[in-house]
Amino acid sequence: MESLQNITFTHRYWILFLPLFLMAADIITGWIQATINGTWDSTKMRVGLFRKSGELMVIIIAYVIYAAINLPVDVPAFIAAYIVVMEIISVCENLDQAGLPVPVWVTRRLRKVAKDLSEDDPEEDDPEPFNEDNYWLDDDELNEKEKEEEEAK
Repeated sequence: MESLQNITFTHRYWILFLPLFLMAADIITGWIQATINGTWDSTKMRVGLFRKSGELMVIIIAYVIYAAINLPVDVPAFIAAYIVVMEIISVCENLDQAGLPVPVWVTRRLRKVAKDLSEDDPEEDDPEPFNEDNYWLDDDELNEKEKEEEEAK
C-alpha cells in the first residue's frame, strides 16, 4: 500500500486524462468483445457510460475541492489511480473475453492492487492472505498445489 501512496503523476493534467484514456480503451475493447461474441447490449453499454461519466465527475469534484481547500493529501491523484487500476482490469477482462489470452497472473495482481486500494485494512476479513509463493502460479498450478496441500494434511 505504501508504494501506491508514493505514485505521482508527471503532470496534473494526467489525473484527468489517463483515466479518460483508459475509459475510452475500456469502451473500445468492450465493443470489440461484444462484436466477437455477439453479445451487444445497449442497456449494459448505457449503464457503463453513465458509470464512467460519474467516475470522471468524482475526479473533477475532488480536484476542485483539492484546489479550493489545499488539502494536504492528493485525493484526486489517489482517486485517479484507483480508477486507472479498475479500468486496466476491465480492459484485460474484455480482451480475455474477446479471445486474446491475458495471463492469469496479470489480472490476479491487478485485482490485488484494486483490493488494497479499496480497503482500509487489507488484513481485516481476509480469509486467505496474500501468498507470494502462489502469486506467480496460474489457476491450474494453483489448484494442483492446493490439492497436494490437502492430501498432505
